[in-house]
Amino acid sequence: MDRIRAPAVLSQRKRQKGMHSPNPPCSYEIKFNKFVIFIMQRKMGMTRRTFLMELARRKGFRVESELSDSVTHIVAENNSYLEVLDWLRGQAVGDSSRFELLDISWFTACMEAGKPVASEMKYRLMEQQDQFPTLNTSEPEVPSFAANKVSQYSCQRKTTLNNFNKKFTDAFEIMAENYEFKENEIFCLEFLRAASVLKFLPFPVVRMKDIWGLPCMGDQVRDIIEEIIEEGESSRVKDVLNDERYKSFKQFTSVFGVGVKTSEKWYRMGLRTLEEVKAEKTLKLSKMQKVGLLYYEDLVSCVSKAEADAVGLIVKKTVRMFLPDALVTVTGGFRR
Repeated sequence: MDRIRAPAVLSQRKRQKGMHSPNPPCSYEIKFNKFVIFIMQRKMGMTRRTFLMELARRKGFRVESELSDSVTHIVAENNSYLEVLDWLRGQAVGDSSRFELLDISWFTACMEAGKPVASEMKYRLMEQQDQFPTLNTSEPEVPSFAANKVSQYSCQRKTTLNNFNKKFTDAFEIMAENYEFKENEIFCLEFLRAASVLKFLPFPVVRMKDIWGLPCMGDQVRDIIEEIIEEGESSRVKDVLNDERYKSFKQFTSVFGVGVKTSEKWYRMGLRTLEEVKAEKTLKLSKMQKVGLLYYEDLVSCVSKAEADAVGLIVKKTVRMFLPDALVTVTGGFRR
């Protein structure tokens, strides 16, 4: 009897669980009641749309998840006026004149100002949009240049010495490292590739249009770029930096001879710092790990330019004893 009833009970529990939303929407204070925004998902994607809706709600805007009679402003990205009208017809909307049809640039301007901005002509989607100037038309179209020139293959891109997008690439490298610690190769590579692309750009990214058409800009990457542009920092990156597991793995893997597997083992043993590792007498360390802990401070410190030059002189003198005409150049990073 128990064997017959058990599946039915499990099935009922699953149905009950499914009735509740796993992520109930957070409630925020609405500061601007006259503006009711609906963001079109078409050509945007669900992840990005969800992020933008959450961002607007945090800033006091009223944002509807579904199109309704209360909506006053419809925001679209990469959609023309005719495409939006066609989509509205598909939603059985007969009269679209009651809506303000606006480009995503209006939404971005609102987020930057922290309040609704006037829906000027430059923000509106119109039937003959080419007759009206768009935002910053006097600026060179850097994004289109970048999209045409940037290869999706890192071997076909050169990395400039001056990284114009360090605030983004630093964030991506932290995310990549966190996913590496979790042995999630797919997401780790996603952020490393995005960082490589942004390091190649000869200009700083200051708006979302700057990354249009660039390779390796997935949903997670775009969300973090958007948040850094709007907020100056990424909440996801901050969460990673404050995560106990990440901080422990960061310390453990900095030891010569210690990788993710060993870090995982130590973490499961309850160890959190290198001091705790050194004090744990039951650990069986390999020869490399013993050396790594013994000379830890020396191994993690960078070699100064003066030290590198001194070593270079010694090598040059030695080489020229045998090959007087040899050219010796010190290259690479100054690390032991």
